[in-house]
Amino acid sequence: MSGLPSLRALRYFHQAALHQSFSLAAQSLHVTHSAVSHQIKQLEEWLGKPLFLRTSGRVQLTPDGERLKICCVQTFREIENTCEKIRAPNQHSLIVSCAPSFLAQWLIPRISRFTERHGDVALTFQTHIDIERVRSGQTDVLILSHEQPLQEDIAATLITVDYIGPVCAPKFSECFTYQTDFSKLPLLHADTKLHAWAEWAKKTGAHGDFWAGRHFDNLTLAIQAARNGMGIIMTPQILVKKEIREGALIAPLGFAEVDRATWMMVKATRKEETEIDLFRRWLLEEASVAG
Repeated sequence: MSGLPSLRALRYFHQAALHQSFSLAAQSLHVTHSAVSHQIKQLEEWLGKPLFLRTSGRVQLTPDGERLKICCVQTFREIENTCEKIRAPNQHSLIVSCAPSFLAQWLIPRISRFTERHGDVALTFQTHIDIERVRSGQTDVLILSHEQPLQEDIAATLITVDYIGPVCAPKFSECFTYQTDFSKLPLLHADTKLHAWAEWAKKTGAHGDFWAGRHFDNLTLAIQAARNGMGIIMTPQILVKKEIREGALIAPLGFAEVDRATWMMVKATRKEETEIDLFRRWLLEEASVAG
């Protein structure tokens, strides 16, 4: 038996799994419904296990089908990315991934300085923090706030030590100190950073109910809410330096160092590539500039 089933069968399965429908898969592939059904039947016979449950004219993935779907999605995406790079060998490009708040608050306002200097490097941005995408080649550069990275296959460059603190609008009417009972204040929370207030309280000895308050889908929205006087948000200093310098936000208690840092992570085998090295040097330069 061959080590791999038919590539055509895998491709047809991939589309059927994505659409949860043989008919829609056939439309996307520009083939007949029976062609899709035939290829998936052959694949199931090759595997010796069903990939779909067929009931009342509908199909649903089995647990084995779900496993194969995840593998196909990752593999076909990697093949697609690789082929795109081969088709455009003269275009230097980087796929940069980071949290949405870092992208919106810090990277986008500065990225024009990189493109002015290195206009031949095409940048694509993604908003995720999945290290596995770096390993698979789906992401070239990952910028991540994390404790000391230890993975041998990942090369990590320290960009900046993380400092966090409570910020609010200058017109915010309620004063607070480290001795304040924060339970009485309108705290704001980003669902992507749910433990930020507790992390800061542990470092500073502040007390109160650090779980109550208004919640926002991400930190960028919570920062905007704070700018508009809705309350106090716990945020990394690096994300609000510009707002503080311009007077849109204030940090009455300053910022406390935490046990995390912001790292640039790349696949270890690629750390010396020209585009990655250029981006690393620029990132370190930008991080070293106050504000």
